[in-house]
Amino acid sequence: MFNSLKRALAILFVGLIASNLLLQSCAQMASPPGGKKDTLAPKIVSSSPLHKSKNFKGKKIELSFNEYITVRNLNQELLITPNVGTYETKLRPTGLSLLLDSALKENTTYTFNFRNAIEDMSERNIGKNIKLVFSTSENIDSLSIQGKVKSLQLNKAVENVLVGLYPYTDTLRIDKTKPYYFTKTDTSGLYVLENIAAGKYYMAAFQDLNNNLLYNSSKEPVDFITESFLNLTKSTKQDFAIALQNQDPLKISKTTSTAKTVLYDFSRGIKEFSLEKDPKLNLAFQIENNRSLRFYAQQLEKKDTLFVTAILKDSLNRPYKIPLKIKFRELATKEKASKSTLPVTVLPAAGKYLSPEDSLLILLPKPVIGWDSKRIQFVTGPDEFILLPDEAYAWNNVSNTLRINKAYLPMREKFDLSIAKGAFVGIESDTSEAYKQNYQFQDLEQYGIMEGGIKGATGRFIFQLILTTNGQIAYEQASTGRFSFPHVEPGTYTVRVIHDKNENGYWDIGNFMTKTKPEPIYYLPGKIKLKANFQLTDLWISPE
Repeated sequence: MFNSLKRALAILFVGLIASNLLLQSCAQMASPPGGKKDTLAPKIVSSSPLHKSKNFKGKKIELSFNEYITVRNLNQELLITPNVGTYETKLRPTGLSLLLDSALKENTTYTFNFRNAIEDMSERNIGKNIKLVFSTSENIDSLSIQGKVKSLQLNKAVENVLVGLYPYTDTLRIDKTKPYYFTKTDTSGLYVLENIAAGKYYMAAFQDLNNNLLYNSSKEPVDFITESFLNLTKSTKQDFAIALQNQDPLKISKTTSTAKTVLYDFSRGIKEFSLEKDPKLNLAFQIENNRSLRFYAQQLEKKDTLFVTAILKDSLNRPYKIPLKIKFRELATKEKASKSTLPVTVLPAAGKYLSPEDSLLILLPKPVIGWDSKRIQFVTGPDEFILLPDEAYAWNNVSNTLRINKAYLPMREKFDLSIAKGAFVGIESDTSEAYKQNYQFQDLEQYGIMEGGIKGATGRFIFQLILTTNGQIAYEQASTGRFSFPHVEPGTYTVRVIHDKNENGYWDIGNFMTKTKPEPIYYLPGKIKLKANFQLTDLWISPE
């Protein structure tokens, strides 16, 4: 009995010692509290093949790191050039393996650039410059191309733009062919293509939004070399300025018919519209929301189907002729024709000071078939008002916007615009309500003056002042080399210049299929801060 108790106590004592040792061992595996934060990024300690090794013929790529790692967005971050096709990924606590589905090409230098894919486990420190270069032959290609990518219209560096190099063929199209070598820009818009073999290449840069390595003209800004090919025999530099070049044709996306109107929605914005003239047809129409066309029935027979040809210019300033089939829905027996008032909107809006550059715009939601200029009055004092002559007014081509020329506005510091009820009659016999708005001219000393031009260039240019607060064009002027904006509101501006080479009055986007560049855009370096009653008269831009 005593021996059994003694034996049990001995076993318990040994167990306690073992448990204590085990607890101490476990405690030693944890980092002590309050220790120094890990700020070091993971580094490669071994790889297969070795970096810059030659004659590699395997299908398995392995990397081992000096600490526990995690892998983030490998499919997007890992750039492999030339392309190796698909592969299987296997992760280990301190490394990863890539098993290629197909054999590597002979006499080829490969680059595996992991960019921001590798992080350490503890603090998410991103591995820097984790790259593996090797060759399947005796030589490692060493040529490189580097440069910067910016937005042509914003003049800012663009991150994550794909820069691609394509083996030259005379039928190459970047929307149909994937690049042989490629990389992506960093946060500063910089890129480097390394380990390139000598040869003839075509080169382009675009925002690969869907990561398919193919250019999509409807969504992805692009730039490219205009030469047929680049004969690469030594390392070089190449910068790009990307801009959207949507080449998709204008299409009707939706048609909506009612008893009163037929509405056509288009795939892109519309700038201009008219109908091929038909003396037998008098159709009322207008552009809505910059991308829709609405036709009005008026007195037309609802049972008739009308065939017309629309002459359009889309938002990219490309002309089209589109046949339209117009069929109004017949009014159902239970439906009743209804009339509504015709709302009026005037610009500049209420609360805005008038500048000497401002005309007044009266906007109506539909075409007007009748109006009375005598119902539009400018009240300049008690029992004092002015009626303008007919030449002061100008309608747009669809009669839904009336411009009151600035030269005819009252020469008073303050005045009221008063529009009497029934001044306008809409296409559906609806009439406008009474409208009144107060206006006041801004004191000229509250404006500044900005003048300058472009050095050493000939032709016609479009000068723009862009507000830095919202990126909107605040002032615009076309001339042959100089600009003068005499009434500029105080603010911070960017000066942008479009070289209007064909003198059509707008910026042309170019065409990647014909290797036609967009019209050049230049900028005055930095931002211009203009104060009230200041003159900045030496703003000269040098073309790059």
